[in-house]
Amino acid sequence: SSRQVACRLPILPPSNCRAVRAAVGHVEPAKMVVRSGLVGLQARPKMVGGGSVFGSPVMPGVIRGGHPAAAVPPPPAAALVTLSGAALKAQAQHRVITLEAAIQANPHDLAAWEARIREALLAGTTEEASPEDVFERVVKQWPYAPRIWSMYAEWAEGEGTALGSAVYRRCLQQVPNLELWLSYLGFCKRLLPLEDVLRAYAQAVDLLGTDSRGGLLWAEYLALLKHTYNVQQKKDNPDAETSGKLLAEDTNPMEAARRNAKPAIRQRIEGTKAADVSDDEFLRVGAVLKIGNEFMRRTFQRAASTAHSALDKLWVGYEQFEKSQGNPPLAQKLLAEHMPRFVRGKAAFKELQGLCNGMDYAALAVPITPKTAVQQTKLFDKWRGVLQFEQTNPLRLDRKDLQARVTLLFQQAALGCAYHAELWHDFAEWLDLGGQREEATACLRRAVERFLPRDLTLRLMAAQRHELAEVPLSAANMEAAEEEYQKLLEEMPKPCPLALINYLAFVRRQRGGGDFRSAFVEAIESSPHCTWEVYAFAAQTEYHIFGSSDAACKVFRLGLERYGEREPSLLAAYVNFLISTNDLRSARAELSRGVLDRLQAAVRDKMSKRSDPRLEESLAFLWQKWSRLERYFGDAASVRRCAAFRDEEFRSLQKDQEVEEDAIVETPAAFGLAMTISEVEEGFRFQHLKPEGVRRRPEGVGAGAEASASSSPASPKAAGPVVPPAKAAAPVPNGAAAGAAEEAAGPLVDHAVSEATEEHRRLAGGSSNIIGMSVHIARPDVSKMLAFRPALDVLGLKKETAVGSSAGVPAGAAAAGTPAAPSDPRARPTAAAGGIALNAEEEQVPLPTMIPKCLQDLMAVLPSRPLKGDKPDVDYLLTVLQTVSIPPIPVKELERFRYDSLRLKKEEDNATLRRRGLVKDEFEADGSGFFSSRPTIYRERLQAKRQRFSEELGTAKSE
Repeated sequence: SSRQVACRLPILPPSNCRAVRAAVGHVEPAKMVVRSGLVGLQARPKMVGGGSVFGSPVMPGVIRGGHPAAAVPPPPAAALVTLSGAALKAQAQHRVITLEAAIQANPHDLAAWEARIREALLAGTTEEASPEDVFERVVKQWPYAPRIWSMYAEWAEGEGTALGSAVYRRCLQQVPNLELWLSYLGFCKRLLPLEDVLRAYAQAVDLLGTDSRGGLLWAEYLALLKHTYNVQQKKDNPDAETSGKLLAEDTNPMEAARRNAKPAIRQRIEGTKAADVSDDEFLRVGAVLKIGNEFMRRTFQRAASTAHSALDKLWVGYEQFEKSQGNPPLAQKLLAEHMPRFVRGKAAFKELQGLCNGMDYAALAVPITPKTAVQQTKLFDKWRGVLQFEQTNPLRLDRKDLQARVTLLFQQAALGCAYHAELWHDFAEWLDLGGQREEATACLRRAVERFLPRDLTLRLMAAQRHELAEVPLSAANMEAAEEEYQKLLEEMPKPCPLALINYLAFVRRQRGGGDFRSAFVEAIESSPHCTWEVYAFAAQTEYHIFGSSDAACKVFRLGLERYGEREPSLLAAYVNFLISTNDLRSARAELSRGVLDRLQAAVRDKMSKRSDPRLEESLAFLWQKWSRLERYFGDAASVRRCAAFRDEEFRSLQKDQEVEEDAIVETPAAFGLAMTISEVEEGFRFQHLKPEGVRRRPEGVGAGAEASASSSPASPKAAGPVVPPAKAAAPVPNGAAAGAAEEAAGPLVDHAVSEATEEHRRLAGGSSNIIGMSVHIARPDVSKMLAFRPALDVLGLKKETAVGSSAGVPAGAAAAGTPAAPSDPRARPTAAAGGIALNAEEEQVPLPTMIPKCLQDLMAVLPSRPLKGDKPDVDYLLTVLQTVSIPPIPVKELERFRYDSLRLKKEEDNATLRRRGLVKDEFEADGSGFFSSRPTIYRERLQAKRQRFSEELGTAKSE
């Protein structure tokens, strides 16, 4: 039968095959495949005696090397077949179990899913799970995978036309992939009537007509439309073929698809309506779909106005169509209007080819892991480059068309980069920019529900959208925002203090202080997301929003009672708050208490011969903060008292522990409180400013320049032994910020210092070599400057020429080779570098300058090749340019560069440049361009304009 599985076993020599056929000669032919002396079976079934059916050295009755084996009677043929079928089924079941285990371990293992599909297709309906069941499981796991949907649809097409059409209808709208749509169009061309095929093509170009790879789609669609149009013309006008009314036709894609279809597919449509592709059917469909002149014109204009590979071919067809209408003025007008769009489409397609080079359009979105991170990052960078280019609107589309074009690109990028949160953020921002707020909200909801359920940023954005939807906030949006925040707190990994902090801020904004305090009390009693950061946030809210410093201090004290010595960062935040409120007395008291408590614990641990690195780190952390506070905001006596308090308390604690007098240590150096150079530097530090000196670098670190600035900014990479810098932001799995769990394992950070350092680094530009230089560079105010883009002034050239003639300039000066003044940037010798002589009349016409002379000199000295390595620093370049005078450098090729690369109105000055030998005529260059194929309306208009310009120029010279 058609579902019989072909066997795959070792290839045997003809002698062995003959013996096998003799042993199982009474078996039905369908159970074994024998061709050209080769036998293929599914596997190597085991025999009762120990060997395999084929290839065993003790196989009875099988001739090996031309010699008979031992005289042992062969087993019955029926037993052989039974054993073979059982072994094949057992091995297939073992493979299925292995694949199911791999899928269970990693649901995103695409290779395991594809292998499972192949096993289901091989087994057919004999397996417990049919191929349809397996496909349904796969598309549930991969609902946006065009490759999986194509496999499903191809299998369904073999089962029946209705089933294949149903599968395509499920996936086409949610998967805007060109390959999937081309597969669907192939299905339509093979099995559906002509009217359905044309409707499918119309739907495809409406959705994917702006795809840069859609040239084939437009070409096939227009091939069917042109045949339909020609059939109508032949009916309406019998002389249409001789009068030039017919369009040049291409190969009929329906005929080609059905010619290459399988015989079973061709037999399925024989005698049905789908088999009719005659001219009468084209005529009927054309009347039903109203394929007339206006329909053809709109389709041609749409096809020739976007960026794809078939633009040249389609533009030629559009020109032929307009000229065949018998109205030359209208044809010239329409072609002239759409020629700029065609040119912009070709330029955009060339740019897109470079951006899309190497892009994998068939890649599926998988979670970002160390194994897939490199590939996913490369793919996302490719799509981001394309999206940034398209958002600049290179085709100069109107707002509606641009919105649809870029939205399609975002949807296509999401097929392979759906696990990049940045893509969804940019997509939502783009939809918001176009006024599609509901679509933007649905976009974020889809990203959170399907791909990134634990990405905190996207979830907070989705919740905030409901809150900011309208002013005043309606009850429905209020309820939706509340629901989003509650779901966020339930589903995020625990603890996630940032989620709780944002929820409390939402409650305070919408319900007021009473509900905010109630929610805070409830959170600290029952919420698993509550950490010391929540207490700090609530305290700052009490002070900054409600103006109560007492309530803020009570919240801080409540947090210190709960966490105590476990969270020195909370104590540091409390001290920073006290300093900001100018309560230095309380700040000193809190720091001294914190240092004393930790010093007592450290002495006890030392006497017990225990060591707690976390305790020692927190002790040094608080001591340095106390020392820095006294140094900058205390007097000299307080600085001395601070150090004396530390040493006296340390000695007293040792005496309390009954340490002998000779063994008492004067200074707690073992706990990181010695007056080392690092401690002194931290004591002199203020925010991001830290004194630096020459240090011995560890092995493996390159020796850099000596840091000798007395107030150099503290580098984020320079880690001190006591107050380490803030850790670099690393990607967190699933976007969840674990807050307290991460900080408990990391070094202690004074957030007041780290935030100031980070802000300075970001504002100063981030480069340690030029840090602090940007404030000394004078920058011009460009807020009211305009770009230098003057248009060519033909009348001005006439006046200038006339004034020069009336001033007594000799007419033959140029011909005699008299050079112009060196200060004139337009001065040129009478003969070009290539030996082209210029007559006196042409030399009198000054070359219009479109670039200021200073910019010409700057471009002349800039390197012509791309630099290798890092890009030069802009600030340093501006500083040099302000102090160095650039001499004028004559560059012979500058005029060619000016008019070939930076031209603004080419048709105005091209004739003059051609007479000077500076440019070539594009229509006479190599004969390979589009314009060289045949005369066009654009070329005729351009030649007429050149002729008028020459006549006006000759009149001006004669005057």
